[in-house]
Amino acid sequence: MMTGRNVEYVFPDRPPPPPPPPPPTQPAAPVLTVEGLARDGEFAALDLELRPGEIAGLAGLVGSGRSEILETVYGARTPTAGRVLVDGKPLRPGSVRAAVRAGLGLAPEERKGQGLLLLESVTRNVSVSSLARFSRAGWLDRKAERDAARTATRALSLRPDRPDAPVRTLSGGNQQKAVLARWLLRGCRVLLLDEPTRGVDVGARAELYAVIRRLADDGLAVLLVSSEIPEVLGLADRVLVLREGRVVHTAPARDLDEHRVLDLVMEGSPAP
Repeated sequence: MMTGRNVEYVFPDRPPPPPPPPPPTQPAAPVLTVEGLARDGEFAALDLELRPGEIAGLAGLVGSGRSEILETVYGARTPTAGRVLVDGKPLRPGSVRAAVRAGLGLAPEERKGQGLLLLESVTRNVSVSSLARFSRAGWLDRKAERDAARTATRALSLRPDRPDAPVRTLSGGNQQKAVLARWLLRGCRVLLLDEPTRGVDVGARAELYAVIRRLADDGLAVLLVSSEIPEVLGLADRVLVLREGRVVHTAPARDLDEHRVLDLVMEGSPAP
C-alpha cells in the first residue's frame, strides 16, 4: 500500500506548459493510443492518449491494476476487450514482438527476474533487443555491439563504464539504467516504466528521475507506474488515479497532491 513515508525525492524541474500554438498549428499526434482496453478480473475499460515528450503516471494501491495495464499495453497479457495503437496503427493483441517492433519498451517491476540477464555482461543486456542490427551472414559483430552499447550506457551515465562487466555486479540504479539503455539503443518511442526506482537508493533515485525526464524532453512518451505517490506526482505531467481496476480521476500532476490522490484511491468514486 502506498504511504507518505519520509523518503527524500529530488525531481528535475518539469518543463513549463508550452505557450498555445498559433491557430494553423495542430498539437502533436498521439504516439500511443489505448482504446477501451480491459482484462476481465484485472482492470476495466481504459482510454488513454500519450504524446511524444509526455509522461503519464498511473497511481493506485497494490491490486488496482497498474502493472497489469502496462503489461497488457506491452503485449505480455492479452486483453479481453479494446486495442492499443501506435501512430494510429493497431497492434496485434498479446504480442510482445509486435509491441517492440512498433517502438514500445518495458522496464518491468521485477528487474532482476524479468528485465535482466544476470549472467551476461552489460553489453549483452543492452544489445539483446537489437542483436539483428549487429548480425551479418550469421555472424555477430561483437565490436559494433559493444560500441553501440557503450554509447547508450554513456548517454545515461551508467557506472562503472565497463561494458564487459557482469550486469549482476551493478548497483540497483545502474541495473535500471542498463534496462533503459536497451530501449534507447533499440530506438524506443514509448517507454513503459513499472516501479522504476524499486530497490534503488535515494541518491541513485535522483539520477534516474533526471534520466527519465531527459528522455521525455528528447521526445519519448513515458507511461509510469509507481507505488510511491510523490514519485508519480514529481515525474508525471498527467496522472490517472486507479481504484479496483478503474480510472476514478485524471488530472495534470500540478493540480494534485499526495493527500488528494490518497483520498481518491480510498473513496473510489469518480471525481469531477
